[in-house]
Amino acid sequence: LQIVSVVLTAVLLLSVMSVSVFAVEENDGNTATGSTVENTVVSDSGEFDYIAYKATNAGLPMADENIVLSGSDFSSANDSEVVVKEEYEGEKNVIVWESQKGSVDYIFNVPKDAVYNIRVKYMALDSSERELDFGVKIDGEYPFVGSEALELPRMWVDATEMRQDDYGNQFAAEQIPYKGFTEKALYDITGASVYPFEFAFTAGTHTLTIVTNSESWAIASVALCIPDSAAPTYSQLKDKYAASGYKPATAQPLVIEGESAWLKSTRSLIAYADNSSPRVEPASSTKSLINYIGSTNWKLPNEELTWTIDVPEDGLYKLGIMYKQDQVLNGFSYRHLKIDGETPFQECSNIRFPYSVSWEYLQFGDDNGAYEFYLTKGTHQLSLAGTLGELAPSYYDLKNLASDIGSLYLEIVMITGESPDANRDYDLHLTIPNFLERLQDFVARIDELCNRITTLTGQKGNSLVASLRNAKLIFESMHREMYTAHEYVNEYYTQYTSVSSWLYSMQEMALSVDQIQIVPSDSNFNFKKVGFFENIGFGIQRFLISFSDSYSRISVVKEDSVSIRIWVNWGRDQAQVLNNLINESFTTYAEEELGYPVSVNLELVNADIIKGMLSNNAPDLSLHLARSQPVNLAMRGALADLTQFEDYESVLDRFGDTASIPYEYGDGVYALPDQQSFYLMFYRTDIFETLGLEIPNTWEEFLATTAVLQRNNMNASLPYTKITTAGTVNTGVGGLNLFCSILMQQGGSIYNDARNVCLLDSPISLSAFSFWTDMYTKYKIPVEASFYNRFRVGTMPLGIQTYTNYTTLAEAAPEITNRWGIALIPGTQKEDGTIDRTISGSGTGCSILEDSKVKLEAWTFLKWWTSAEIQSRYNTNVESILGTISRITTANLEAFENMTWERKDLQILLDQRDWIVEVPEVPGSYYVSRSVDQAFWNVINSVSAPKDALSRWGVEANSEIERKIAEYSK
Repeated sequence: LQIVSVVLTAVLLLSVMSVSVFAVEENDGNTATGSTVENTVVSDSGEFDYIAYKATNAGLPMADENIVLSGSDFSSANDSEVVVKEEYEGEKNVIVWESQKGSVDYIFNVPKDAVYNIRVKYMALDSSERELDFGVKIDGEYPFVGSEALELPRMWVDATEMRQDDYGNQFAAEQIPYKGFTEKALYDITGASVYPFEFAFTAGTHTLTIVTNSESWAIASVALCIPDSAAPTYSQLKDKYAASGYKPATAQPLVIEGESAWLKSTRSLIAYADNSSPRVEPASSTKSLINYIGSTNWKLPNEELTWTIDVPEDGLYKLGIMYKQDQVLNGFSYRHLKIDGETPFQECSNIRFPYSVSWEYLQFGDDNGAYEFYLTKGTHQLSLAGTLGELAPSYYDLKNLASDIGSLYLEIVMITGESPDANRDYDLHLTIPNFLERLQDFVARIDELCNRITTLTGQKGNSLVASLRNAKLIFESMHREMYTAHEYVNEYYTQYTSVSSWLYSMQEMALSVDQIQIVPSDSNFNFKKVGFFENIGFGIQRFLISFSDSYSRISVVKEDSVSIRIWVNWGRDQAQVLNNLINESFTTYAEEELGYPVSVNLELVNADIIKGMLSNNAPDLSLHLARSQPVNLAMRGALADLTQFEDYESVLDRFGDTASIPYEYGDGVYALPDQQSFYLMFYRTDIFETLGLEIPNTWEEFLATTAVLQRNNMNASLPYTKITTAGTVNTGVGGLNLFCSILMQQGGSIYNDARNVCLLDSPISLSAFSFWTDMYTKYKIPVEASFYNRFRVGTMPLGIQTYTNYTTLAEAAPEITNRWGIALIPGTQKEDGTIDRTISGSGTGCSILEDSKVKLEAWTFLKWWTSAEIQSRYNTNVESILGTISRITTANLEAFENMTWERKDLQILLDQRDWIVEVPEVPGSYYVSRSVDQAFWNVINSVSAPKDALSRWGVEANSEIERKIAEYSK
């Protein structure tokens, strides 16, 4: 085993080579910045990452003029089907590129050796929410790793003025894509480079190739531009102002409300209301008034807000910002300021907002006073973008350090496993090449990082520094105690996950902006000041209003309308989003459908629908009912049969073929699906490549792959939800584990056709159950494990889990970006050679109560709620507030497809959805979930053989089903 491990370790080492660390330096604007290199990554093909690429071109001068080509000035189009438009959306000579494939070549004549930014003026064409994904080649080659997967943001604007509810509370406008051209330089999406990418060109003719990877877009121009990093320092600019004779303006101050931002680089940059302080404008202690923008939704590198300003006269101005930065404890949040898309001077790329729990104002300047800006009369655009600022080099070094620590951890556990035998000698310093040297290297790099971060923050107790020093102690111990280094594997894992988590935390630079003031440079700012007694009075008013009835209400019933009462047991943010959509869309929709006004009384409750029925206080309909509830209530006569409505069949077309099955009882259907989840396979591409593994297509291949992983002390993951509460049972047997999926792939079913008998005792059920439990008993796949954490570190590089893990990994595991993928779950091969990948699903439904007096109006609401448009808008609004990780699991197929999935992954997700076959719910089906779970544990704990366990619990399940059917058939 050790020989095999050593060989595999050697292979692993070939995939990552260490060269150098690039540090950002002060730039005089004449030459490209660069320095010595220590830890830059080189790929197997010999390509550098961007920092190393930039370091190799450090001697080239900065370009001093722009070279601009119109979109239509391309030399050739390759399989791209572009169309030239002489005029398009206000721009001339544009190419419209709708084919979502191919490439376009542009030829540039460069006058001398220099580095340039590449700027593209573009517009997204389709209604997708995905970023524009493309690559750029120079003379037929990608210049550095990452240039094949660049992004440009879709820009967003407010759809309307701010929204208002019936109580006068204000809410942010819905965000819609901006239908216009935007110009941006190509940039590093990770934020590791503060300035846009700088591309090196020698004098002569060069070909720039744009390769589209996904979306439809239009291009108005492509330009080689003077780099942003060539901007002068403020000192240099001030001398220029003096030489030009510029004077302070004499105009009135310009006051820009933060919430008035015009253009946003992500849809999540919405305005908010803060009624906690009278200092924020406008302030109200009794209502929720929109008065700032940002917060935790404006925290990542390159997220940009743009305001339009009308300057009344030429002159020198200074800038101040009312802000709150209460997220980066004892640190700074950084922003990059641009005016009309340009960086006025270098200090604008690194504005520091200190930590503060209250609203403060920042005068942009240094110890000598405020910085001055020369602005000409007219309309200008002012933008602030997230940046890592001074922390960018540290982030880059931390990313490389975490990658190297992770690589060594994998090499260790491939030899020792995750729980090494304390009585065994592993001699890691002999079996892993350069083991001691690499530990020593980690210690040196941590010391350098800690010193740099401490200097930047001025805080010796910084949390990141503390985490790094804890890791350093482990590495030093392993180096010092080389013969027993394996005893530190668990501590090594803990410190690795801690350091890796900082890659996400370090990017988070949240900031809230209430107001921006631009005043003549010899004038004073006029930010609102609040006295002690005004603060006290404001707080008392807020306290008193919290006791009023309107404080907890979501909606108001309008007079002269039919009213629907709806219960939701959600978070307040989600409920408010729904209420906004009701006010904006449903009332109009209902009146057009029915011919008379309909109001909705939306109630945010902390009780289930059964309690409402028992208290004679039930609503007309309920959303997000658990999987087993509709049938459980329908057999008691509590829910309305939805098939009574004439257009029921057409509404059902919105969902998958079997989506209604869990909500069928007798000849009726008692809920529409509003959420639907399913399983997906995740795998680590880097580890699969290292071990020479292929993506498994069948269960036999899955187990063979698992065996290879286990021989290298790694493992695979399978979904299993332990039943501990009644709420878990309500998930339904198909959403708890893979048993139903394997059973259906083998041609079996949980119930007979009449749905009155459970077939757990059938031969095919026993075959599927034995195969399923063998995965845990014979093949030693763990029953319970933290898939997210172990997938991140690589010890569980293969797993089948719910598809919602996709957004979790994409958002919260930046250290493995581009090192994992998704695939269809394994299937059972049929006699004709095809593979059956059937999976069971889970989800929720929405139902109308039988006692409702407004069934037609309630049905109209369900049609509206489950439509593609409303599901898409609801998801967009929720993601705007809570982030991508809160993406809803909509059952509507069209809405699901329109979400911001990576184009390369979308087809896999759609294909896997096509394989969903829902499991029915029957009277007493809760006992089937329990019975399968009990039988499973009987086998896992070696209490019973699979046949005995399944037969016994199958009898128990059928007994309960028979009892329930008899009880409610009377």
